[in-house]
Amino acid sequence: MSYKNKKNKKNIINQLKRRIGLIKIVLLKLKTKFIKKEVKMQLPQTRSIMQSLRERSKTIRSNNLKINDWVDEYINKCILNGKPVEILTQYCLSKDLEKRFEIQGNQFLPLPAELEMFNKTIPSVLKLFARSNVSVDWYITFNDSYLDRGRVSDSIVEEYSKMIENLGEGLNSVTFYNWEKDILGGRPEPNTEVLESFFKYVSRQAFELDMKNLLERVKQYSDFTKTEEELRRELMFKIACEAEEGRFIFCPEAPFSYGDILITPLESPERLVFFETLAPDFQKRIVPILKLYPWRMDADNLKYNFNGQ
Repeated sequence: MSYKNKKNKKNIINQLKRRIGLIKIVLLKLKTKFIKKEVKMQLPQTRSIMQSLRERSKTIRSNNLKINDWVDEYINKCILNGKPVEILTQYCLSKDLEKRFEIQGNQFLPLPAELEMFNKTIPSVLKLFARSNVSVDWYITFNDSYLDRGRVSDSIVEEYSKMIENLGEGLNSVTFYNWEKDILGGRPEPNTEVLESFFKYVSRQAFELDMKNLLERVKQYSDFTKTEEELRRELMFKIACEAEEGRFIFCPEAPFSYGDILITPLESPERLVFFETLAPDFQKRIVPILKLYPWRMDADNLKYNFNGQ
């Protein structure tokens, strides 16, 4: 083949390569545009619900955790498949309840925050979904401490849970459970793998920060006798329990929809960081729309009660 023919052939090949390259670019742009369009294809009901939830979330705390897009997708999917949106709220059985029981005359009288939650907040959220013809299954569980020293007596648990369930009477979408009796069938246990290979699963930096905060809180209690090493072991045990609970909530044996459930906490989302240890997407499911720590007698008192949760 002559030089001229070789040159012409080379030019033709180069032109073909350029055309193929341009076609690939066009196809990639079309694919990207299609994917973006598909992601944005939210149902009007989903947009309406999410706008209201995000607006409510902003009123809880100025630095509140932002609601992740996972929540939009989950609600959208529920509507498309005609399934109820499932919500889990875990109600902390704080050691403070024992003192509160005495102060209130050996009985539990609902606090303003508790009344607001069951008379206003939860009903308004349920109505929000109902307006879009979306059903909700809202589970509220009573969870005792992982640690012996933080556990509440059975009589206090019974009295307090009875009072809260009375507040929620009439909310047909809400079901109450005792976490240990009705869900686990026993006390929570740590995840053995996490406990045995702790820093394989847990960030040492995150642990040390939590430990530092714990040591600061201990200083408030002059009669506290545990050593720093004992506290470290306790904290590792607690975190391993949280890791197991996070895993359990989204696993097939849990009484929920295999991980397709929203978490509306009554504690600050930062306190749930170790629940992500074996459930990496845990925080994506958090919808922080409820006022925090409604069981505390002083709503303005954000002091951590070391002997409690």
